[in-house]
Amino acid sequence: MRASTGPVVALIAACALAGCGAGSPPRTPSNAEFIDLVAALPRSLDPADAQAGAFAAVETSLAGTLVRPAAPAPGSSTLAPAGRMTGFLATSWRVLSGGDIVLALRPGVRSAFGHTLSGADVRFSFARELALSGTARFLAGLAGISLRDPVTVLGPLLVRVNVTPASPFALALLGDFRFGVLDAAAVRAHASAADPRARSWLAVHLAGYGAYDQLGFDPGSRLLLRANRHFWRPLGFGLVAVEAFASSALRLADVAAGEASATGALSGSDFAIAAHTSGLRALRLPSATLSVLVPDERFAPFASVSVRRALSLAIDRAAIARDVFGGFAKPALEPVPSTFAPEPGGLPPPYAHDVDLARRLLARAGHAHGFTVALAASPAESPQAAAELAAIAAQLRAIGVHAGVRLVASPADLAALERSGSVAGVLESVTAPVASVALTLAASYLRGSPFNTENYDDPALDALAGPLTRPPATGAPGAVTRALAIVAGTFPVIPLVELPDQVVTRAAIGGYGANPAGAVYFDRLGG
Repeated sequence: MRASTGPVVALIAACALAGCGAGSPPRTPSNAEFIDLVAALPRSLDPADAQAGAFAAVETSLAGTLVRPAAPAPGSSTLAPAGRMTGFLATSWRVLSGGDIVLALRPGVRSAFGHTLSGADVRFSFARELALSGTARFLAGLAGISLRDPVTVLGPLLVRVNVTPASPFALALLGDFRFGVLDAAAVRAHASAADPRARSWLAVHLAGYGAYDQLGFDPGSRLLLRANRHFWRPLGFGLVAVEAFASSALRLADVAAGEASATGALSGSDFAIAAHTSGLRALRLPSATLSVLVPDERFAPFASVSVRRALSLAIDRAAIARDVFGGFAKPALEPVPSTFAPEPGGLPPPYAHDVDLARRLLARAGHAHGFTVALAASPAESPQAAAELAAIAAQLRAIGVHAGVRLVASPADLAALERSGSVAGVLESVTAPVASVALTLAASYLRGSPFNTENYDDPALDALAGPLTRPPATGAPGAVTRALAIVAGTFPVIPLVELPDQVVTRAAIGGYGANPAGAVYFDRLGG
């Protein structure tokens, strides 16, 4: 049994012929179809929504942002440093001495609705996102972007992002999907007294200035796109379908058979098969993704740092990377991915594997005979989730910790379990919005952060919030080194393995590049 891509092709063709969506058919040939099979899709397209799992990657792929993260050099094992950006809706920019960023917008850009991009769209979009998204507000606050007056329109094609004080992350955050630019006129046309921000309409429609317009959206299952006929340069594919299908093996089978164009998030064994399959390209790109075990400190034993450290010591990361991921992943030996540019001052000692020390720590914490826990994961988030959680449970038994395993259908279900405290810990994949050690630590572990789902609270780390997010010339020396030592020594999460981004595609298709979100910029693809 294979993933059902046939109906996708038929629906795309029918929509193209019938003129589905806004306006007339694109200039690109209607037979230039790209079918991307993914493990999961979000249930809403509104960038202001907070969703788990695939949301960030999909939204980043579709967003019309002012800038985008630069791709690293071919063959690089690291991501481009935070702040190294390329233009998208903005053609140029300059950072003023006080931190403000002035950006010149690309002239003549039009949305699929026919409206022309202007500075007013930028101001509208930032104001909407900051009003609705707690995550956007938190990130903007870290980067010094004004929450009350984020954008000043200096002219029809000139805007200033207001930043006080100066921040090394403000420009980088402008590449995050949360700060994408919407077609203000289209959004306002679908607002109502009951829904003044058009949330219900944007949940199932696209309204940006990107390369593609939406033909259809089946939440959590299928997204159909058509080239924006007004896009400023030719596109390699006129029609794009993104379909969610959990099975790694069946997604690979469809790509190998030519029934789909690309896939990713495969099991280690399936990726190895793809790498040796004629007609396919199998790429491993640097990413910002870690697989982590998140112990809930509301579960009494996990409130102890000694117990959390014992769990970390009991886990053999090298064995998980080898046996569960087939060598595709690498052991996570630090709190942040090794793909980030190193910070001055170095890293704390790497996480170790020492079962005897783990047993002694549990005994000192009053758990000489161990305890029983419930741990959860979602195979929809990772094809290796069940095997990885089973391996963790087996390794924890060596120190007397008996873990019951619970598998749930979706990343959203897993996030709900985590919030409710229904399980003692969850296995999940986490990523960072920007490839920066300092911003990742601040966003992940500061009190009040929407990313801090485990409610970690360390006053010593909170005291470093300012120095972590200010330029090195004004931030306290050694702030990143101290923050790393705090997180590494208290184990709010237990990093397990680093996961590169996978791309398995037909050999003729090119244009992929690494970025922190693991997004596919469809407008860059061709073949």
